[in-house]
Amino acid sequence: MTPEHISHEQADEFAIGAMAPDVRTYVAFHIDSCASCAEIVRESEEAAAALLLAVPRRQPPGRLRENVLRSAGIRKAGPIGRIVQVATASAGVAAVIVAIASFTGMVSVRDQMNGLREENGRLQTQIDDALSQKVEILALTREVQEQEQLTNDLKTASRGDRDLILALSSPNASVAEVITVDPNQVAIGRLVWDAEQKKVWFIAAHLPQRPNGETYQIWVNSGGRYVSLGTFNTDVSGFARYETFVPQGLASYESAVVTIEHANGALERSGPSVFVSDLSRLRR
Repeated sequence: MTPEHISHEQADEFAIGAMAPDVRTYVAFHIDSCASCAEIVRESEEAAAALLLAVPRRQPPGRLRENVLRSAGIRKAGPIGRIVQVATASAGVAAVIVAIASFTGMVSVRDQMNGLREENGRLQTQIDDALSQKVEILALTREVQEQEQLTNDLKTASRGDRDLILALSSPNASVAEVITVDPNQVAIGRLVWDAEQKKVWFIAAHLPQRPNGETYQIWVNSGGRYVSLGTFNTDVSGFARYETFVPQGLASYESAVVTIEHANGALERSGPSVFVSDLSRLRR
């Protein structure tokens, strides 16, 4: 009778079919209800299968066969008797040799399989570490890119401020007052027109930020026709700073107006006006 739990050696015997029938029956019933012993048998069966696939079958040399038969005490007999004796003895000896080789090979295979499991565990740990490092690198890269974008934005804003300062100090620049259409509004604005840099700036404060779906659009009136200079919006504090190029091909600029349009801007002025500015003294 086997103990309460089976050993690795018993599992090996069960896997290669070298176990006595009554004990094999007991083990079969036992592993049906014992998960730990079933796992041991499964490992032995895997090792036996690996050993079966790994070791090529070869015909033993004739001299070795004779020595094995002689050592087993097999005597010469008549043709039929000799065949029966040789077959019976050879089967017994072969079973012993196969069992010994199987146990030896299974121990080796099990050690190799355990080594492979440990190696796989170490490799998985290395892969997890590499993935973790990759995530950290990606996060750092994204942070660096965001910092670079912020730096570029600051450089762009600084360059725009420098150009605006140059325009304000240039004798070729003109500053036009911007008047609010609604007298109850506290928003103020300025329009800076620099023919030398061929740029125009619109600056406003205390101007309500437009909700999603709306934007401010600035227009210039030339000969009764309004030409769009583009769209803009304010920040949460109500400050707006918009820069664009002076439109070309216009003989004069009578006025400028800021309207509220849909988010993508309008092809023609259609929304309510917010600011107006007199540009009649400006010439191209």
